[in-house]
Amino acid sequence: MRLALRRGVLLLVIAGALSACTAPGVSLPFSEPAAAVVDGHTISMKAYQARLEVSRHRDPFSGIPEAVPSPAPAQRLQTFTIEQLVREEIVRQEAEKRGIKVDDRAVDSHINSLKAQSGATAFNGALQRNGFTSDSFRSYQRALLTEVALLHAMAKDRVDSAARELNTGQAFAAVAARWSDDSGTGTRGGDAGWLRPADIPEAPLATAVQSLPTGSVTGIVSTNRGFTIATVLDRRNDLVHLATILVLAPSVDLYSPQGTPAWFTKFIDDREVALRRDGRIELKVGSRASG
Repeated sequence: MRLALRRGVLLLVIAGALSACTAPGVSLPFSEPAAAVVDGHTISMKAYQARLEVSRHRDPFSGIPEAVPSPAPAQRLQTFTIEQLVREEIVRQEAEKRGIKVDDRAVDSHINSLKAQSGATAFNGALQRNGFTSDSFRSYQRALLTEVALLHAMAKDRVDSAARELNTGQAFAAVAARWSDDSGTGTRGGDAGWLRPADIPEAPLATAVQSLPTGSVTGIVSTNRGFTIATVLDRRNDLVHLATILVLAPSVDLYSPQGTPAWFTKFIDDREVALRRDGRIELKVGSRASG
């Protein structure tokens, strides 16, 4: 009984001492307010505010007339910014499902490459003009690299499917019509016309078709535009009549939202629609904020 009493007194003394050591007004750590929650993952208000500053410097609506004038131009930028971050978070989650994660070393390498191309002074000036801080630019580039990596993984799946169909004896033209992202040749069964291999801008593809026998099909050829499968329909002197299947997966240096293949955009859009339908996207800012 005495031992239990002593332990109780000791605990009270320790608790009192700890309380006395705590500075008045110090509160427990709190979680940062969220700008949005996407399938259980938070987009912090800090990340949103940093990207909003970029949007203000690079206003995508500047100079674009509105059919119905926006009652609050500032809110329009807020909505654009949070929707951009939501999309990036969806891409990140889909990449994570495939085991894709862009580490700090990859981000550093890419940023150092950009800095080397332009020079440190010009690079830092560009960041400032576009409203970036060092941290917000890193976040932006990490999102870009993640999207490129996810696109590459999905494009590889598509070109693998095309290769399997060719291996089962399906006609090249039919497979090209189904899988090729080249709008110029896809509707023609992949027919790229007559050309000299030396004039093909992608060196790996030029090498692959240089001595390819008529009627033969290359393997999957990786270039900075994506993945290509080609066949030689005919030869005439130094010319080849070529047909190709191109699955777009541009390198990060060539990547742009405008050049994103339609199937990838649709995949992300469909995922966002499904999440919104199931109430798994909650916005705290912008015109669609839920409160």
